[in-house]
Amino acid sequence: MARKDDIFKSFLNHELLTTKYELQDSDIPATVREALNSQNPIIKAIALIVEGLDGTTPVTDKVLRDQVTQFLNEAI
Repeated sequence: MARKDDIFKSFLNHELLTTKYELQDSDIPATVREALNSQNPIIKAIALIVEGLDGTTPVTDKVLRDQVTQFLNEAI
């Protein structure tokens, strides 16, 4: 498993997220790549952040913030 997949899993296994969004282990994709195709907005948003910060071509904070904001605005 890639480092970014481990980081992604650690975010989604946090008690706050599992409680607030009622995430089950079966809901959580195994990789960031799978999570980017998720229908669950919180899963996809976290995947975007992890991919942006730890992907093959990291992006700046401003670009990442704009991507996540745009995604969340469209997902609503």
